[in-house]
Amino acid sequence: MNAAPTGASAPASTGVWAWRGAALLLDLDGTLVDSSAAIERHTLAWAARLGLDGDAVVAASHGRRDVEVVRLVAPGADVAREVEWLHRISCDDTEGVVAVPGAADLLDGLDPRAWTVVTSAAREVALARLTAAGLPVPARFVCAEDVERGKPDPEGFLAGARLLGVDPRRCLVLEDSAAGVAAGRGATATVLAVGPDDVPGAHHGVADLRPVVARAVDRRVEVVVTTRGTGAFGGAAEGAVDDGLPEFVA
Repeated sequence: MNAAPTGASAPASTGVWAWRGAALLLDLDGTLVDSSAAIERHTLAWAARLGLDGDAVVAASHGRRDVEVVRLVAPGADVAREVEWLHRISCDDTEGVVAVPGAADLLDGLDPRAWTVVTSAAREVALARLTAAGLPVPARFVCAEDVERGKPDPEGFLAGARLLGVDPRRCLVLEDSAAGVAAGRGATATVLAVGPDDVPGAHHGVADLRPVVARAVDRRVEVVVTTRGTGAFGGAAEGAVDDGLPEFVA
């Protein structure tokens, strides 16, 4: 089962948080890959192209698919044409795209069958950013083309769990956006927020992935966060092992 979060306003009271379950479902931008400079550059250029308020468009775009952003901020535009423009610049311009600190080490400790990426980016864009950041590409992953409804709808994370053949309740979602956290919670997964700010609804949070360690334990995945998080978490969940670690067991 998933323990209920106590909120995201207070830091965790201990320096260790742990989770055990079947698989990890990983957001891409802001979670595994720091593409913020490139995304902001592209979004501002697109907003200027349409004469829109750049800052407002950037704020509206976080965690959303391009098609949803276009429909939201430019409802009168030719959606297909504008999405294609954003797609091409995102594929062709990966300057400044790097791995989030700790991402490579985290993925190196995981069985390739126990994780996948669930992203609002198009497949070609996701591949370009993973390659630019020097991170491994999962054999199968969920991208914008694979869902009808983007985050905060849980469709993507439910699809990711199906790809891996696991119960979403036994998954840990790593996300940086409020929309993504809501999607993970909607999919019944436990959610670890990644980034400098608290994200409401997350069970726990970290500034980046350096303190997050994953390993295989008894045919399950164990994730241990060895630092004070940015968010609060509940006590040990039902079925937690008595090893001194506050833990969620999915």
